[in-house]
Amino acid sequence: MTTSDPSPVQVEPGVPGAAGVRSERAQIARAAGVLMVGVVLSRVLGLAREQVMSYLWGTTDTVAAFTIADNVHTMLFDLVISGMLQAALVPVLSAYAAPELRDEFRRIVGALLVWVFLVVGAAVAVVAIAAPWVVLALTALGGGEAARGPETFQLTIRLVRLIVPAVLLLAVSTVLMGALYALQRFTQPSLALSVRNAAIVACALALGQAIGVASLVIGVLLGAFGLVVLQLWGLRDCLPRPNLKLWHPAIRRIFVLYSPIFLGLFANTIALTIDRNLAWGVDPNALGAMRYATALNQMILGLVAAATSLAALPTLSRHAALGDEVAYQRTLALGLKFVAVLIFPATFGMAALGWPIVTLLFYHGATDLEGARAIWVALLGYLPGTLFAAFDQVLIFAAYARQNTRTPVLVGVLSVGVYFVVALALVRPLGMLGLVLGNTAQFVAHALVMWWILRRWLGRVGDGTVGRTLRASALAALGMAVLVGGFALLVEQWRAPETAGLLWRGLVVGGGIGLGALWYVLSMQVLRVDEFLALTRRLRTRLTG
Repeated sequence: MTTSDPSPVQVEPGVPGAAGVRSERAQIARAAGVLMVGVVLSRVLGLAREQVMSYLWGTTDTVAAFTIADNVHTMLFDLVISGMLQAALVPVLSAYAAPELRDEFRRIVGALLVWVFLVVGAAVAVVAIAAPWVVLALTALGGGEAARGPETFQLTIRLVRLIVPAVLLLAVSTVLMGALYALQRFTQPSLALSVRNAAIVACALALGQAIGVASLVIGVLLGAFGLVVLQLWGLRDCLPRPNLKLWHPAIRRIFVLYSPIFLGLFANTIALTIDRNLAWGVDPNALGAMRYATALNQMILGLVAAATSLAALPTLSRHAALGDEVAYQRTLALGLKFVAVLIFPATFGMAALGWPIVTLLFYHGATDLEGARAIWVALLGYLPGTLFAAFDQVLIFAAYARQNTRTPVLVGVLSVGVYFVVALALVRPLGMLGLVLGNTAQFVAHALVMWWILRRWLGRVGDGTVGRTLRASALAALGMAVLVGGFALLVEQWRAPETAGLLWRGLVVGGGIGLGALWYVLSMQVLRVDEFLALTRRLRTRLTG
């Protein structure tokens, strides 16, 4: 299947034998590979964005102001539509993606766009008007204006008003992206974040010295507009038809599925609001350091969990709709195993090379040694949560595929409670690290409870083959981390990364990654992990044409 083929791949329910398993494995690997290429590009550009920020503004008050404004636009986007993509848009629209239903599909997407302009447009206007009160709500517990001064506080308000219109453009692009996923067209969605991050990097480099941090906001706006154009190009033969049939049964079903998601996101918004409040006042470096460390962790999650989960979601949804539990369990197992072979080396390797990576990417320009060490501490604190969050993405999507959005939300509310208990207990003795560990505890709790619930639902999670892949991947990654960590310590005895030049840091990180990758590849081949071998075969096929 080519990614531009408008017809979805048909997977027969209960395909028997090894041929059916290989076919589905190849389908998910192919889709995940397309998404991963886009995610790699977007995450590289995302890291470039954070590097430019760290070079120009470090972990200072300027970055704190932009981070709060960016959080406002992200929280608003999450509340009004972001969580709808995987939970409701893809599962529901997939039922109308067949060629004979294409006209109905276009009308449904068109009506959804009308809803976006009405609801999201109004929400954007309200937040822009209420910007001073919004900023106060996100900073008051951390000292508000007094903690960082009136100039930083007023800058934050201005940035909020400038950035929130991007939410409307992002909402439009999300509906269009959901349509593309339902049609199993992955190329344009996979490139979406790349367009956005490229716009932010370009604007920061071109305008940062002239207009300061406002250049980042201009990049956000231009990037969001680029997303809309890109998704429309992907739907050029199936363009939405705006109409006023706003209560179509499919739209009602989307809203029903999204209602509990909204409640869960609201709980997460409260948690993030408290987190931003505490980070605003706990340490001058906290917001910047947590932001840059999160970028590294989000790169891992995007490369591993998002690509695999979104690739498997349409197939999971079809199997669930047909009531084919055997095929559903098989696809769920494949998703978990593909995540396992990627997430263990990514997180273990990042932990082993954390300090050299931080000094290479962020210890330059306006970021001093204290700021770099804060980024490293935050990175190490986030990594265990990243490991669990990768598996959690697949488990959540497994529930979404069964059109069950209530359970992940209830688990999400419970995990927010875990965050509050851990973060509030640790923020005083540990400062910023206490907030980071609270976030990690939230991810771990959510993943473990979702695993337990799915076992209660299904009798088991996957088809009984997941455990071997988990054990093999963890063992190979642990050996890799010991080897790479020893290499990093040995090199540091010769020359510490923070005292070395950029080229030396790059050689250390590159050497560690190369050494670790070689160990992991050889280990997985010796252990004969099928999903790893499938990914490597797919990669060789791509490279050789």
